[in-house]
Amino acid sequence: MRTLACLLLLSLAACGGGPDADALKQGVGERLAQALPGGTVTLGNLERRGSQSDTKAPAGETRRIVYFDAELKLAKDFDFGAWDSPGVAGLVSALGTGPKGIAGIASGGNKAGDVIRAHGTALYKREGDKWAAVVSGGYRAAAAPAYATNAPQGPAAILDAMRKVVDGIAKTGGPAQRAVIEEELTAAHAAIRARVARATDGYAIAAGAENGQYLRFAQALSDIKGSRTVALVTRGGEENIRMLREGKATLALAQGDAALLAYEGRGNFANEGPYSSLRAVGSLYPEPVHVLVRAESALASIESLAGKRIAIGVRGSASRITALRVLQAHGISKGYTPVELALGEALVGLRQSRVDAVIQVIGVPADSIRDALDEIPLRLLPLSPKAIVALSAAKAGYFSYTIQPGAYSSQKQEVPTIATAALLLGANDLSEAEVDTITRFVFEKGRDFNARGSAQGTQVSPASARQGLSIPQHSAAAKALDAMAGK
Repeated sequence: MRTLACLLLLSLAACGGGPDADALKQGVGERLAQALPGGTVTLGNLERRGSQSDTKAPAGETRRIVYFDAELKLAKDFDFGAWDSPGVAGLVSALGTGPKGIAGIASGGNKAGDVIRAHGTALYKREGDKWAAVVSGGYRAAAAPAYATNAPQGPAAILDAMRKVVDGIAKTGGPAQRAVIEEELTAAHAAIRARVARATDGYAIAAGAENGQYLRFAQALSDIKGSRTVALVTRGGEENIRMLREGKATLALAQGDAALLAYEGRGNFANEGPYSSLRAVGSLYPEPVHVLVRAESALASIESLAGKRIAIGVRGSASRITALRVLQAHGISKGYTPVELALGEALVGLRQSRVDAVIQVIGVPADSIRDALDEIPLRLLPLSPKAIVALSAAKAGYFSYTIQPGAYSSQKQEVPTIATAALLLGANDLSEAEVDTITRFVFEKGRDFNARGSAQGTQVSPASARQGLSIPQHSAAAKALDAMAGK
C-alpha cells in the first residue's frame, strides 16, 4: 500500500523528492522574470532530472535540491556581457547553475532567436504538504587544484630531495613552516610553467588563486582551440604584476587600481619604483566593490559602519587598499575595528557574527558570495553618491558602477557602488606582432567563455576593452581593437 501511495503522489511531490515539473517550471520562470529585463527570453522545454536531499539544511528543516535541463529562447537581441546590465549574473542566479552549466552565450551579444541551454538547480523546503522555493546563492564551484593532477616534472634526484623536505616538515614542522613550503612550491610551480610556456612559443598568464575569477578566466582562455596560453596559479593581482616585471610571466591579470599604483610606483609598489613600461592589452570586465552585511542587520549605509568590525581584506591585497579608500570617502578613517581576512574567511566571520561587515572588490557574480547566500541571508550596502563622485574623480582607477537587481538571487534593487576594471597586462618584451595576435584572440567576438567556466569572461568585448583603463594601453593593442571595430 505504501508503494502504491508513493506512486499516486509522485506527480505532486515525487515522494518527498520536491515539487513536480510544472511547479518547477513556474518557479524557474518567475526567477528569470526577476533577474532579466522583461521580454528578454522565453522559457521553453524544461525537464526535471531528479533531486537529492540538501545536507546543509538547517536543523529540523527538510530541503531538496532539484535538478533540471532547460531551453531559453531569446525574444530580442541581448548582450549578456554588457557591463551595465544584469546579464549572465542574473541568468546564473535564476537558474542556480555554474558557468559551465550554460551554453549558447556569445561574447559581443546574442541575437533574437538564439537558444540557450542550461543544466540548472533549484532549492526547495517542505512547508506542511507543499514545497516552497528557497532563495539560494546558486551553485558551488568545484574545489580541485589545477596542479593536483598536472604537477611539474623535474629531475628525479631534485624531486626526491624536495619530497624528503616536504615530508619532514609535514611530520615535525609547525603551521608557519608548512605555509612557507606551500608558498615556495606554488611560486616554483608558477615559474617553471612560465619558462616552459615561453620555450614552446606559448604565453604564460599570471592569473590568481584556486577557485578565483582570474584563474577561471585564464583557464577558459587556454581552453579555446588554437590558444597558446598557460594559466598560472598565483596569489593574485599584485604578485602577477611583480611576476610580469621580473620576466616570470608574459601576461598578467590585475585590478586597474593596483596596476596604476605599480605604474606610478606608489602604495605597495613604492619600494620597486615606477613600472613605467607597464602596458595594458585591454579591460576585461568590471570588478565592483561589494559591501556586505547580514540581512537582518540594522546597518543601512557605509556611514553606519563607524565603530563596527569590518573585514577589509588581507594586508598586501589590492582589495584591502580599495576598502580603506571607500571607508575614508565616507568619513571613516578610524574608530572602527579593521579585520584582516581573505574573503572566504570573512564570510564565515560574518555568518558567525565575528565581523559586522565585509568589503571586497570582485567581479559579478562572485561565487564565494553566492555560496555564502545558501547559509546566511546577506545584503549589499550602497555607496553614497558623494563618495562615488569623489572616488571616481580621484583618477585612481575607479568608475561609477551599479550592481543590477537579480545579480544575486536575494537582491531586489540596484546597488550603486564603484568598480575597477580587471586588466590584461603585457610584458615589456612582447613584440607588436605578438600583442596584435593576443589582442585579437582574447577579444574576438562570439567566444562562449561562460560555457568554459568563466561567467565574467562573458563581459569581454572590443566595445568595452578601453573602459576603465588606468594605465597606458599598448599601441599594438589599440590598433588591433580599432581594426576589430572597423575604424
